Amino acid sequence: MLTLSVAPVVRLALRAPLKPSVLLGLRFQSRVNSRSPSSSSTPAATPASTPASPLAPRNTSFNKTIPGETEQSNSLSSRLPSWPLSSKSTLLPKPGVPTSQTTSLRSMMEILNKKHEPELIYEAETHKIYFLICGSLAVMFTIYGLTFVDWGFRAVWDLYQEDDDLTMFVARMGMCVAIMSVAMGMMTLALKFPTRLVRRMWIVPGTKEKFIRFTTHPMLPGSVTPVYTIPLRQLLRSHKSKIFTKNGIYGTLDKSTFFFLLKETDKKFGYWIVDRNGWFWGDGRVFDILFGKETLEEAAKGQTYDDKLKKVNDKLTEERNKLRDEHGTLWQVKTSGKMFQKDLKKVVGVVNRKKLK
Repeated sequence: MLTLSVAPVVRLALRAPLKPSVLLGLRFQSRVNSRSPSSSSTPAATPASTPASPLAPRNTSFNKTIPGETEQSNSLSSRLPSWPLSSKSTLLPKPGVPTSQTTSLRSMMEILNKKHEPELIYEAETHKIYFLICGSLAVMFTIYGLTFVDWGFRAVWDLYQEDDDLTMFVARMGMCVAIMSVAMGMMTLALKFPTRLVRRMWIVPGTKEKFIRFTTHPMLPGSVTPVYTIPLRQLLRSHKSKIFTKNGIYGTLDKSTFFFLLKETDKKFGYWIVDRNGWFWGDGRVFDILFGKETLEEAAKGQTYDDKLKKVNDKLTEERNKLRDEHGTLWQVKTSGKMFQKDLKKVVGVVNRKKLK
């Protein structure tokens, strides 16, 4: 009886048209994830984290790893390392710049020499660790200097009151000032050290000669970035130093030193500091040609100063072994005797010529 009474009502409900409110209510109560009717024709919106089109701002996390793409700040926060220490972006090879994996050294130099506009050839990583070390040293030397001034001047005054000797008082004061000036000099050197760090470097073609333009850190935070332009022929690296070490992406890393120096030939203290942990155009051999004045053949060999020294030592060892085989165990005495005889003959010849005159 119950079934017969309910069935007609259900049939009538199914035949009756449903209102929109009823449809929405049914869809809201459904647990099945269904697609919107417009999803098949309208593309989804681009997420905020996805790189946008070329018209989007260039200040992205990826562009920060490309040399020359970011603006280098001189603010105080840019000099202080973050705490806790976070991972920093490492500079990647710049697109369009040849590398040693795909291009020979001769081809790289030909490409660089054909440039008619300033070309970025170097960019350093962030120098925050240098600022931290130099700032710590400056504070330490300042504390040492002030402590010595406080102790030294009081001791000198106490001694002067005891002996009442003005000459000794002046001499002791001069000694205190001299020692204090050493501490102040070390503090000044620690503060000025970052101002000699090269941040970016360009090679600028000229009508008669090439120039090197580079930027450094200002002495005070917030100041204008210093820019220097020096003729290429006046910038030299040490003859014992070698920029190319065969270590790292650009072959410039060294286990013993974190940087190398460039010296201005026309200045007594014209030293500039180049961090080895940076981006280099091509590789380190290009910089050995530019600043080491090496030939293309010498730079192509990639021999370090230690390699050259080892080659010379191996040659000397080979000559000593050859002399030992010829003259026996007393080869040093025999060779020294022969050299003495040759020198004696030369001296006798010079004396005879003077007598004839």
